[in-house]
Amino acid sequence: MKFLFQTAIIFFVAVELRDVVGFKSAAKVVTHRHQSRHCHFSTRDEASTTSTDKGQRVDLGLDKCLEQFRLSDIDDTNLPPIHSIIRRSIGRLGSGSDIRGTFVPHPTTGSMASLAHSIGQTSLPALTPIAAHCIGFAFATMMVDQHQQHQDEEIKICIGRDPRDHGIVLSDSFSRGASGVKGIEVVYTDIATTPALFDFCRSSLCHGGVMVTASHLPGDRNGFKFCSANHGGFQKTQINRVLELAQEHTDVLFNIGTLPPVSMGYVYCSEHVNWMVHYEEGLKNALLKQINQDQTQNEHGTVLSSSATEELLPLKGLNIVLNSGNGSGGFFCKVLKDLGANTDGSVNIIPDPLFPRGIPNPENDSMVQETIQACEAANADIGILLDTDSDRCGLVAPKTYEKVITGSTDNDQQFKPTNYEPINSNRLIALIGVIYARQSPGCAIVTDSVTSNGLSTFLEEDLNLTHIRYLRGYANVIQKAKSVNEGMYANAEVAIETSGHCAVRENDFLDDGTFTALKVLGLLSQERQREGPYSRKSILDLLSNLKELDEVIEFRLPGKDGNLDSVIRLFDLVALDIETHCDEQPEWSIDRENLEGIRVSTRKDGGYFLLRKSLHDPVMCLQVEATSKEAAKKLITEPLLRLFENEPEVAQILDVLSLEQY
Repeated sequence: MKFLFQTAIIFFVAVELRDVVGFKSAAKVVTHRHQSRHCHFSTRDEASTTSTDKGQRVDLGLDKCLEQFRLSDIDDTNLPPIHSIIRRSIGRLGSGSDIRGTFVPHPTTGSMASLAHSIGQTSLPALTPIAAHCIGFAFATMMVDQHQQHQDEEIKICIGRDPRDHGIVLSDSFSRGASGVKGIEVVYTDIATTPALFDFCRSSLCHGGVMVTASHLPGDRNGFKFCSANHGGFQKTQINRVLELAQEHTDVLFNIGTLPPVSMGYVYCSEHVNWMVHYEEGLKNALLKQINQDQTQNEHGTVLSSSATEELLPLKGLNIVLNSGNGSGGFFCKVLKDLGANTDGSVNIIPDPLFPRGIPNPENDSMVQETIQACEAANADIGILLDTDSDRCGLVAPKTYEKVITGSTDNDQQFKPTNYEPINSNRLIALIGVIYARQSPGCAIVTDSVTSNGLSTFLEEDLNLTHIRYLRGYANVIQKAKSVNEGMYANAEVAIETSGHCAVRENDFLDDGTFTALKVLGLLSQERQREGPYSRKSILDLLSNLKELDEVIEFRLPGKDGNLDSVIRLFDLVALDIETHCDEQPEWSIDRENLEGIRVSTRKDGGYFLLRKSLHDPVMCLQVEATSKEAAKKLITEPLLRLFENEPEVAQILDVLSLEQY
C-alpha cells in the first residue's frame, strides 16, 4: 500500500511538472473500449498541435470553479470535484434543439485540472474543445445506433461552420471525437450554412450533419446544430441524449488523465469536400420549379414548356442587394447572379470572423438601415438580409416607384424605386401568406405566439387562410405544423417565426432563409410579368390591407440573481394577478387560446401585450403593440407596473427598470 501511495504521488508531481515546463510526450495513439465502441485519440498532423499557454501554467483558481458549481470535495455522484466540473459544464450546454455556449479555450496539452481552471472563468455555459470532442463522440454513437441495420456500411458525418475562428478548433475536436467511434467517417465542408447541412443529409451525401454556429449570438459564442438523414433536425430529447452520452464519455478521458490533442487551424477528417455547390444548384432548381408551376406565359399567351422555362433567367432585369453580414450566406450572391439578377450593389458578402458590421441579424435595425442605404445606392428592387448561418432572412423593398422619362416619348421611361421599408416580422409572414394563398388556397400557416392581431385578420379574412399561433422557437412551430398535417386537422404549408425562421412543407419543413428569399423573388417575378413594361407597383402593395400598429416593442426584464427558477415562480404569481385583473376590469381581455405565457388584448385601441418566460434565460419577455407610445404607456405598461407594485417579490427578483423608463 505504501508503494502504491508513493507511486501515485510521483505520478501527480510528474503531471504537474509536465504542465509547468510545457513537456509534451511523444505522439501516440491511445485505444480503449467504451460502451462497445472503439475510441481513440488521433494524433495525425501532430506538428500542428501546439500549446496555447506556451508551456507556462496559469493558475486560474480552482476554488473559484468549485464555488461556481457549488461542489464539496466529493459531490452527490461521488465524482472528484474536477471531474464534476467538466461533466456539469457539458450538461449546461443544452439550448432547446441546439447546443450553445461561450467558447472557452484551454491548453491543448495538460491535465484535467487545467481544463477545470479554464471553465471556471465564465459564469455562462462553457463550450470547450474537450466538450466538442465528447459531443462528437456522442453524436457519432447515436448515428451508429440509428443505422444498426446497415452495420457493414461506413456512416458519413459532415461538418460545416460559420466564419467564427474558434469554429475551426471546435470542428476539429468534434471530428476527432466522432472519428473515435468504429464505423464512422467524418468529412468537412468548411464555411457552410445550416440549411445546407440539412440538405446534404436529405440528398444522401451523408448520414448526419453538424453545423458549428451560434447564429446571431455574440462573437464569443458558438454551438452545434444537428441533423440526420433519418430524423431531420434534432429535437430537445435528442439533444439531451447527446449531452448525456458526452458526459459519460468524460469518464474515459478522466481515467486517462490527459487532454485529447487539438489541431490549431486544421480540421482532422477523412476528406475536405465542397458540397455547397450541390446546395446552390438545388436552390436554382427550386426557383425554376416555382416558375414552372406558375405556368409562365410568353408574349403570345402560350404556356412555355418546362425546357423553355429552364433556358430563361427568371431574375433578369431585377436589381437585388444581398447583405449577408459577413456570415456564411455570401454564396447566395452567386446563385442570384446565375438566375439573371444584377447584384452589383450587394454588401458584406465576404465571410469575416470579426463581423465588422456586427453579428448579422435581420431583426437588428442597424442591419436593416445599412441594407436600405445600399438599396438606395443601387436602385434595387429588393434587398435581402441573412443571419450568420442563413436559416433566417429579412427583406427591404421600395414603397413607391417614380417614373423617369428618358426619351422623347412616354415609352422611353424607367422606374426609380424610392422610400424603402423593411419586410420582416408580421410583414414577412403576411407576404409568405400571399404566396401560399395563391399556391395552396385555404392552407394553414403556423406562427409563433407574438404575432399581431392585425396579421391574424389579414391571413384569415383577406387571404382565407387558417392562422395557428403556437409556442416561440423555430423547432416548436415546425413540429406543430407537422403534427397538424399528421392529424389531418388542416393543411399546414408554412411554419414561420417573427424572427425570420421560415420552413415550408414543399421544402421538407427546413427553415432556410435563402429558400424563403427565393419564394419572395418568385412572387416579385410574377408581379413584373403581370405589370408589363409600362407600369410598376411595389410588392408592399400586396400588404395594403394588413393593419399595423405604430408602437411595437419588446422589453426583456432580467432576474436580479440570474436564477431561472426564481423567475419561473415569479411569473406564475404575476400571471395570476394579470388574469384576475382581466376578470375585474373591462379594458383588458385575456386571450384564452394563447398557448405561451399570458396574452392580453387592449379593447380601446386593438393592441395587446404578451408576457412570457424566456426559452433559455432567467428573463421575462414583454411584447407590446399599440397605436402609439402614449397608448402603450396608458393602456399597458403603467397598469402593469401598478400590478407589479402589489406583488412584493417583483422588486426582489425582477429588474423592471427598462419598463419604468419607457
